[in-house]
Amino acid sequence: MSGNRIEELVDEVQAAFDYRPDEIEVGLDTNEADVLQLRKSCRLLAGAETLLEQGFYTIVIETSFVAIERVVEFKLLEGGVEPRDLPGTHPAVYTEAARRGILSERVASNLQDLWRNHRAKTYYQDGLAAKGRAEKLFALAAETHTFVVNQSTKRHECICE
Repeated sequence: MSGNRIEELVDEVQAAFDYRPDEIEVGLDTNEADVLQLRKSCRLLAGAETLLEQGFYTIVIETSFVAIERVVEFKLLEGGVEPRDLPGTHPAVYTEAARRGILSERVASNLQDLWRNHRAKTYYQDGLAAKGRAEKLFALAAETHTFVVNQSTKRHECICE
């Protein structure tokens, strides 16, 4: 692929993101920022489960971490945090969740450690994505999702099956 073709594709992608899409992913067509994050978490979990069954452990690990973060952001938004005021770093999301009583300080601290020590290592360095790791992290993501959603008055907005 030539550099020129990459430039054309970058321009095409930019144009695709500049306009409201016609065909939105099922379940994500909402104007509520909190519900959008909740449903993104649902879709991430569904995708992770499918990919886990197919043996794509790297993406399951990555997706599970993101699903946890999205459901925590859902609860932060539901609790009154403005979208522009969401914490700007992954660890800060968990700090704010503990501060607001969404997660215990111990769980928040452990999630921060998992993110720093294992997500980055698996994704960027020499950590190996393995079935057991992916299964455990997916189970954690699914349980965290359920726990956080059960605290919500909008649990009916969850599209997990």
